[in-house]
Amino acid sequence: MGIFSAFKQAADGFKQLTGGVDDELIRTGRPARGLILDVQLTGTTVQMGGPPERVCVFTLEVTLDDTQSYQAVARQRIAEHVLPRLQPGQTFVAVRVDPADPNRVAIDWASEPPVVRATPKAGVPTAAELLATGLPCEAVVIQSAPLGMRNPAGIDLHAFVLTILRPGVAPYQIQVGNPVPTHAVPLVYPGSRLQAKVSASEPNAVAIDWDSSVAAAQR
Repeated sequence: MGIFSAFKQAADGFKQLTGGVDDELIRTGRPARGLILDVQLTGTTVQMGGPPERVCVFTLEVTLDDTQSYQAVARQRIAEHVLPRLQPGQTFVAVRVDPADPNRVAIDWASEPPVVRATPKAGVPTAAELLATGLPCEAVVIQSAPLGMRNPAGIDLHAFVLTILRPGVAPYQIQVGNPVPTHAVPLVYPGSRLQAKVSASEPNAVAIDWDSSVAAAQR
């Protein structure tokens, strides 16, 4: 190993220990959307002329365009006063992914989380399939929020908490993601009653029928 290589290896090791970020990865990595799943504080604190920073190990759910979400780990430092704002399972961040190694990721704290194009999960019926083959039901919106993702058709995806009403079945609640076309956005509010279709074999697989719901609202 040459002197330069040995020095670089030592510098990289020190940067990793102190939670430093690879600037080249931030510049050239593929943009992705990350959901913070877990934050583990280490015993290392760094202060470089600003507020104290804590080195943390972040477990992330990473989503790239047209790629199934996966988990990766990033060891980085963050200002200690920011830590209380990070809510595992709720906080989204911008992530950069090494094109040659998708498990090598870095959080880009300076950027907004990008909107990414989601890919359908294997074995899970799409909204279009449910609308074509599902059983009619009614869905009452309890909560909703944009997911920061689009489906392959480019339609924004939203997370919903819904109460499902079906003939002969007790009402029940589900959490589900559904695409929301622009013309249907005015119908997305708590208490909104929407037409939907539910899988005959999976009661939690529900797709909102936006065309029927918009038509009903205009009557």
